[in-house]
Amino acid sequence: MRPGSDRFMRRLALALSGLLIFSCAGGSGEEVTFESDQFTVVGELTLPSGDAPHPAIILVHGDGPAFRRMYNAIRERISRAGYATFVYDKPGYGDSRPAFDRATLFEQRAQVLLDALATLKAHPAIDPRRVGLWGISQAGYVMPLAVSRDPDVAFMIAASNPGANSIDQSAFLLESQCLCEGQSLEEAEAVKAHFVGLFNAQSYEEYLTHAEPLVANPVVADVGFVTAVRPEHDWEAYDPEGKAFFDPITLVERITIPVLAFFGAKDTQIDPFQGAEAYRAALERAGNRDFRVVLIPGVDHGLITSETGCLNEQATRSPREWRNYAPQYLDTLEDWLVELTLRERD
Repeated sequence: MRPGSDRFMRRLALALSGLLIFSCAGGSGEEVTFESDQFTVVGELTLPSGDAPHPAIILVHGDGPAFRRMYNAIRERISRAGYATFVYDKPGYGDSRPAFDRATLFEQRAQVLLDALATLKAHPAIDPRRVGLWGISQAGYVMPLAVSRDPDVAFMIAASNPGANSIDQSAFLLESQCLCEGQSLEEAEAVKAHFVGLFNAQSYEEYLTHAEPLVANPVVADVGFVTAVRPEHDWEAYDPEGKAFFDPITLVERITIPVLAFFGAKDTQIDPFQGAEAYRAALERAGNRDFRVVLIPGVDHGLITSETGCLNEQATRSPREWRNYAPQYLDTLEDWLVELTLRERD
């Protein structure tokens, strides 16, 4: 389901260029290398002012190219709150090797994150009892897996994390981009239904009824999730136990550590309203007494001020506009971390 068309990838490259140019850490940090199964992972640890040991946050990337020197504005606010930050090149990019296997992506990413947690907790400048996570987008599939396996994660900050499985999330993205490109609501809803039906098809004939309309739709072809009809000899029903069907909310509803979850009301990549409600309901079911869900108006998937939230708007965004994080987002993030420290000291 990974986007593959040239035009979509050009849009993604533009988006990432904005994030890389204007979100690179301004200061230098300590290079930290660790091993995780077959992966060699290289990251950067930046310490705040004050005496060690420090609380810390591992920043967990979304999908696509991702590097250790990203998220400058976010890291600055975290540092101001007194926390160290650790960001690593995603395997396959920068100095981390080799690349992830897409078939087992979430599992591999979660294991790398667990090994990053162990590495950071062993660092002499870090308080091992106070290491938490911040993650954006696809990190919403990775962080709950890691939290479910490491009871010592101190807290979790979710930025535009999906509240549904990859199929439903991608179907929402396709529906949204159809609307962004001027297709009718009826056309967009049909695309969404066909995409979900594609993954649930139990026969090749059923598969064809969904695949053919998707391939014929120019917006779907542009995004690149479905670019061709598979021949019958190359088709088989999707495994309901596969990663595409993994719903992270089944793990979020077990999380009892402090959670701060942000959603942008103009997000066209994950459903922000469904996601916010799913997180709120799941954390209530968990009996979590320390969570906050924040839905911010006027911002997109990256929590950046946006008129439409569409990918076509992001593709034309100026470098300056890539720095327009919602003040509510950065202020709430910093204040929440300060309050967390104060509560821990009481």
